[in-house]
Formats: sequence, structure tokens, C-alpha cells
Amino acid sequence: MLRVRAFRAPDDVAAGEKFAEGHRKVLEDIGVKVTSGRNDWIHDPFVYVMVVEDTANENKVVGGARLHVANREKELPMVEAIAQVDKSIYSEIDQLIDNGVAEVCGLWNSHEIAGLGIGSNILVRICIAIAKQANLSKLVALVARHTLRKAIQKGFEVITTVGNEGKFNYPKLDLVATAIVLNDIELLPLAIEYERIEIMRLREKHFFVCMEKWPKGEFELEYQLQLSSVQEIGVV
Repeated sequence: MLRVRAFRAPDDVAAGEKFAEGHRKVLEDIGVKVTSGRNDWIHDPFVYVMVVEDTANENKVVGGARLHVANREKELPMVEAIAQVDKSIYSEIDQLIDNGVAEVCGLWNSHEIAGLGIGSNILVRICIAIAKQANLSKLVALVARHTLRKAIQKGFEVITTVGNEGKFNYPKLDLVATAIVLNDIELLPLAIEYERIEIMRLREKHFFVCMEKWPKGEFELEYQLQLSSVQEIGVV
């Protein structure tokens, strides 16, 4: 069975390290090299982690996502990337920091669970649901082309004031990523009805097991979404 659980990064360093290793392998498969120094988030109290674990295979981490809460001591990953070509991203994010904004990043899944809808569907829903627990008001992200449509369905909008109408060549020149923002985590007014219902369900129920249905068939998924600790916004 697969299990997805959420925690603040320092609360489970071992799982964070497994996440980083699995993500590294996936990125290297598409030609993106990751240095070990990029994994300092593992001990960062402003980072929340979602891991997908294969409980039948020694809890192997086969996918995940992260929420990086913005603060004035450290740049968000997408700000660091975008600022290299468009410094207006600084002002875009700066005006959101005090209200509680986080970046959805590090979204990945291994080949073992490809096609199950976990990466760009279930994990993004969980990020939105967890954001409420973490007292956040907005989310931002830099998403790949194949993820953009699904993010829009969940209520995100393109940040057209940066880059080329929100688009950038990232993480390498032959790949295009789009900067997006979710402006209302509470009500999700721009989300399609089905996605809003699914996100609200995850917000209300933190521990449950259900059968998820996708084109490749059904699979059982255990949810453990209650955060054991939350970083106070504005505290560094």
C-alpha cells in the first residue's frame, strides 16, 4: 500500500533525506544535476514536506512535494531561479511575505508510481490543504508545462507580470516553466468544483485510507496529514 504523510522538515530528517535522494535521481534522469548543497531545506523549520511511501517496500519514498514558507532571511527557490532573468519577482513575493505565502516545490514521483495521478494531482491538493494548517494565505509555484493545466484546475493563476507572460526556461533551456499563484487558499474561488471538494475533504480529514481511481486502475492510499508542529509566520 502507498502512504502519503506530511510533516515539518526538522521533525523527520531521515524521511527528508530519502525524499532528497529520490528527487535527485528523477532530476538526473531528465538531465538536471543537483548538488548536495541544495538539500539544506531538510533542517529548515520553514519547510513542510509531503512524502509518498511504499509500505510494502520498507517505506521507500517514491514521491513527494514541499512547501517552503517565505521569510525575509532566505529566498524561495523560485525567486532565486527567476531573479537571474527577471528581478521583478522580488517585489512580487515581497508584498506577500507578511501575509503568509509559501512555494510549492520539489514535486516529483518515481517511475514505480507514474500514471497514478499522485504527482501533479494528489500531492498538489495536499499542499493546498496543508497550507491551511500552516496558517498560510497564498501559494506560489514554478510549474512544468504538463502540470500547469492541473494547477489551474485547483485555483492557481499565472503570474503574467514576470518573465514572458509568466513563462521561463527552467530548470534548463529546453524546458519551460510557468510562475503561478493561488491567491485564496480559504475559499478557492477559481478552482473547479471537483477539485474544491477534494481539497476540502483533505482539509477536514487528516487520517484515513481510501481507494483512489485513475486511468491505470485503482490503488489504496493511506493519508496522514496532521502536522505535529507548525512554524509561526514571521518568526526567524
